[in-house]
Amino acid sequence: MVVGKVSAKHTILAPQIMASVRSLRWVGLAAVGFTAVVALAFFGGRAAEAHPARSGWLPISGNWTIRGDVVSNTHYGRGDMMLIRQPDGNDYSISAQVRFDLLFSETHYGDAGLIIRTSDPQPGVDSYKGYYAGLRPDSQTVVLGRASYQWRLLQEAKLVVPVSSGEWYGLKLAAHGCTLEVTASPPGQGAATQIRYQDPSCLTSGVAGLRSFYASASWRNMKIAPF
Repeated sequence: MVVGKVSAKHTILAPQIMASVRSLRWVGLAAVGFTAVVALAFFGGRAAEAHPARSGWLPISGNWTIRGDVVSNTHYGRGDMMLIRQPDGNDYSISAQVRFDLLFSETHYGDAGLIIRTSDPQPGVDSYKGYYAGLRPDSQTVVLGRASYQWRLLQEAKLVVPVSSGEWYGLKLAAHGCTLEVTASPPGQGAATQIRYQDPSCLTSGVAGLRSFYASASWRNMKIAPF
């Protein structure tokens, strides 16, 4: 598998821990920030510091960096992903704050968001199985879609409060049975935008992570919790 690139200080050595991933117990990662997520994933909930080579992330293409509790991708890739190393989960949610760092000046084209129940990831456009919820500044919408090596839009909703570059926008994606729920929350006290979708032939398990498409973006305050 070809993996993405992380800053030299935080290089991820995928082969070293892939063999042990299945032995990690599924924990409710009610953790804020990168260090807390790592500690819970690899040390059973103890607040311990992880070695960068066991950082808990698996990049699939992109140019990823980790600074404090902020994970960023500066590559305008067509579907860059950063997966959280954990055993497959079924009913759970992932949430984070998302910021667009740079957009195409004329079109504002591109999107960034979260993935859930993800499996079989490969570099390339929509080269994975899973669900994606993302913010789209060009259309000022939040989208929910399903990828199975091709993209299928499930539902799209106009944002109640617009998203713009440089601002942190809350996003949550939850899966319970065959029900998918998305909540997009603007900074401050603005009204949230919500999507609820029932997928009759749903994907039932997989890991969570971050994803961007033709956008330079950052994520912080990542949380994973059982549904």
